[in-house]
Amino acid sequence: MQAILGQRLSSDLNLVAQILILLGLWIGFLLARRKRITQHRAVQTTMVLVNLFFILFVMITSFYSYVIAGGTVTGTVAQLMMVHGFLGLVAELTGIYLILRMTTHLIPPRLRVRNFRLVMRSVLGLWTLLVLLGFGIYYARYLAPSPTAVASPVALLVQAADDIQVHAEEMATAAGRGSLATGKRHAEHVINLIEGKAGADYGDIDRDGLVEDPGDGTGALVYLERSRAAAQTGDQATRAGETAGQIRDAMIKIVADAKAFVGTNDLSRTSGVIREITTLATQVRDAPTGSVAQLAQILGGVPAQPALAGASVPAAENGVTVVMQNFAFSPKSLRIKKGTTVTWVNQDRAKHTVTADDGKFDSGDMPSGQTFAHKFDEVGTFPYYCLYHGDKGGVDMAGTVVVEP
Repeated sequence: MQAILGQRLSSDLNLVAQILILLGLWIGFLLARRKRITQHRAVQTTMVLVNLFFILFVMITSFYSYVIAGGTVTGTVAQLMMVHGFLGLVAELTGIYLILRMTTHLIPPRLRVRNFRLVMRSVLGLWTLLVLLGFGIYYARYLAPSPTAVASPVALLVQAADDIQVHAEEMATAAGRGSLATGKRHAEHVINLIEGKAGADYGDIDRDGLVEDPGDGTGALVYLERSRAAAQTGDQATRAGETAGQIRDAMIKIVADAKAFVGTNDLSRTSGVIREITTLATQVRDAPTGSVAQLAQILGGVPAQPALAGASVPAAENGVTVVMQNFAFSPKSLRIKKGTTVTWVNQDRAKHTVTADDGKFDSGDMPSGQTFAHKFDEVGTFPYYCLYHGDKGGVDMAGTVVVEP
């Protein structure tokens, strides 16, 4: 049945069927209580045989595909399915036995149970438990939110160091093309990435009315301390402490230099401080000594980061999708008809934004896996960019939407 209807739909039908079967069994029980034995036998026989059909064509294939072919006996779903399978087999075989006992003479006298009513009531109770267990399996398999994997402090520190270097280079690039305001914006990014929300210098450093933080608000200094604390006692702790101290000193110097850059109004006097910031950012990231790379090595390497959240983009009517990946919009240039809805989806680990050059639309911060949609009801050309990794005028991470009548 799964091959015809698909896994989820066949599970939906099976769950509904099990509810109806249980309801039928309880109706049969009430018929027996009222001494309507003929109707009782007919109802119970029908319910048990219908359940046998679903066991053969739905439950066995579902169990095989998930537990046996899937090669897993751990996890909530697999363990619940194994318990449900065993108890369900007991209930079905007992139900078949009771049908044969009620309607035929095939059961030898020596195999006939004496307390027939107790067995019937026990099977009904077990069947009720199985339906409740089926609800649990269905919820765990299809409805329960997936557990969110948590990255280690070392992995998060490595990511923060990467981000610091990226934004230090963005700052230098902006200054190189003469854009002081954009350079100051990236200097703010660098400071906030290092300090985190609890830091004394965190905030709207360039005083443009916005607090911009490409990170998660924790701060590289916090991740640095958590990573150092993860070191074991002895030589590892000593080496980790020394390296963490060097990284901390370099980060504090970067913050001081970035604040100095923000405080200037003369680009011609910033070449030295820009050079020092980019040099220190590179050293913090992957220098042979005194770097995050060295600290990670001391602590046993960088654990694999959790997989990126899979962003599910609903197929909107009259809509198109733009993917944000590898610090670029794809497609970069889009030509659409008036009234079309464009949905952007972030498939990078880094936080992005979709910000119109003229401010007509702005997604705000979009962490990995998030989406943003905007309907274009006006004809024209609409350039946009990522506030963290691009700039107005099509610089770096930027794109264009051309809307036609």
